[in-house]
Amino acid sequence: MTANRFITARDGLRAQLLWWLVPPVLVVVLVSSFISYTIALRYANDAYDQGLFNAAKDLAEQVRFDPDGKPILELPRAAEEMIRSDPVDQIFYRVFSAAGDTIAGRSDLPAPRTPASAEQPVYYDAMVGNAPVRVCAYGVVHGSTSAAATILIAETLIKRNTLSKRLLVSDFLAPMAALPMVIAVILWFGIRRGLTPLQRLASRLAKRGWGDLSAIGDHEVPQEVRPLTHAIDDLMQRLAAALSAQQRFISEAAHQLRTPLAGLTAQAERALLAQDIETVKPALAQLQVASRRATRLVNQLLTLARAEPGGDSARDFHPLDLAGLVQRTCMEWVPEALEKDVDLGFVGESAHVMVDGDELLLTEMLNNLIDNALRYGARPGGSITVRLTSAPTIEITVEDDGPGIPEEERARVFERFHRVPGSAPGGCGLGLAIVQEIARAHGGEVSALPKGPNGGAVMRVVLGQSLTPARI
Repeated sequence: MTANRFITARDGLRAQLLWWLVPPVLVVVLVSSFISYTIALRYANDAYDQGLFNAAKDLAEQVRFDPDGKPILELPRAAEEMIRSDPVDQIFYRVFSAAGDTIAGRSDLPAPRTPASAEQPVYYDAMVGNAPVRVCAYGVVHGSTSAAATILIAETLIKRNTLSKRLLVSDFLAPMAALPMVIAVILWFGIRRGLTPLQRLASRLAKRGWGDLSAIGDHEVPQEVRPLTHAIDDLMQRLAAALSAQQRFISEAAHQLRTPLAGLTAQAERALLAQDIETVKPALAQLQVASRRATRLVNQLLTLARAEPGGDSARDFHPLDLAGLVQRTCMEWVPEALEKDVDLGFVGESAHVMVDGDELLLTEMLNNLIDNALRYGARPGGSITVRLTSAPTIEITVEDDGPGIPEEERARVFERFHRVPGSAPGGCGLGLAIVQEIARAHGGEVSALPKGPNGGAVMRVVLGQSLTPARI
């Protein structure tokens, strides 16, 4: 099983950090304690081996050789008792010749597998009877013979085993029993202190009012947490823009709806006061006109709200054929253009121009451009031309041969509820503002240009580079 099955994000950052930190630390402590125990045990054994070596060296000084080179051990009884004197372990010794003949001591004490010398003693484990022993083999030099005699000193392992157990408890088991709790407590307080900046940040955010969308900043924010706070700041900025757009929309909608609603009320009251049908009809006609204007205003306000940055969630971007969309929209406006004696034409790509966009918003943008040209730019017998090009960029232009837009008004025509002085009545000043918001929503921009020295206007929409055309 993995740790993720036990600890999840719901358990909190502190619990996750403890879960991931405590086991590795315990493993490190376990390994380090075992290594410490092994090293301490080795040094202790080396000390005991040194004692065996010293005893073997002392015993070697008592070895003599007869004229034939045979070793003889001249060991006083007091010296032998001193060698054997150990309050804990039993001490055994053996002296044997190069031929393997035992000169003194226990003959059942096994010889080493490799020859020993004074310079290179041999240490090994063996058995004497049923007792395990540690043996030191020491070679005695006589003449040219490097090992004319070999001294074996052995002791049982009681002291060594006792020390081994003591080291195991003090250097290994005791730390293992205490360290997990100590490490957990230290890590707990360390993590708690490390998370203090996050708690202060949470406290700062909790004290904010609902309308405070200012940036958090990097003050008292740990380096590791700054990507999160930067993302929150970006979200705050977008929320502030959306909230501002919403508040602006509500304010503008309330202001703009006041006039048509007042007109509806006035015409309704006029109709109620009428005494006969002939008096009622004009009031009802005006009521119908005012109702249509109010409906158009509401629809445009809703379209504007959807096209604004705060309306991202309502958009439906998907691949679509822009050439087909422009042609269909132009065809839908032909009857109204004919009614006004205006020649509405389309000049553009014969092949498909595939883009990623919101079909409803792009259709509304085209509707507003053509409606604006029919209302203010076309005259009886005139023409409106809608063009679509896709190289090097995707551009939609709507040209008319009307009076044009004064130079000082070309930038202001995209402001909400702004109307060019002297323009025909009936509009509400939202059409080109909607066009601008929709173009920006698609990564583009719109501009008003003069058609020529004799008048006319060109509305030019350049869509963003993200809408790369794909011809099929």
